[in-house]
Amino acid sequence: MTMGRHAGRRGRATVIGILSGFIVAGLVACGGGGGSNNSGYSTDPTSGSTGTGGTVNHSLQVSVVNVMYSPDATTVPKGSTVQWTWNSCDAGYNGADVCTSHSVTFDDGVTSAIQDHGSYSRVFNSAGTYKYHCMIHGAAMSGTVVVQ
Repeated sequence: MTMGRHAGRRGRATVIGILSGFIVAGLVACGGGGGSNNSGYSTDPTSGSTGTGGTVNHSLQVSVVNVMYSPDATTVPKGSTVQWTWNSCDAGYNGADVCTSHSVTFDDGVTSAIQDHGSYSRVFNSAGTYKYHCMIHGAAMSGTVVVQ
């Protein structure tokens, strides 16, 4: 009888341990580790700012960090190139890098590879609003490029 009670406790402890492992894995996969936000934002020095929060450039850098794009909204003239650069690794609790994979996937079907480092560029030759998101994180990680 006593052995049955101890076996039940061990079973519950195992279930709690497994559930805790899933929660930790989910937080790591979603970039819940925090860290610095190195935006990597750079503009073409020959271009100016619109003064409305978006920047008009002929070349723009967007950082892909944790679960966000920085900046997440921008305005560029036709013919501009936008480059997304992955910076999605943070130092883990044991000093090893913890990297989170992301993509840049446009509503028109154009997409980058799913990756945790590297870069992806797209030239915007037609005016319009181009919405994009991460295939892994969906609408929680999204951005917009407005081409004028």
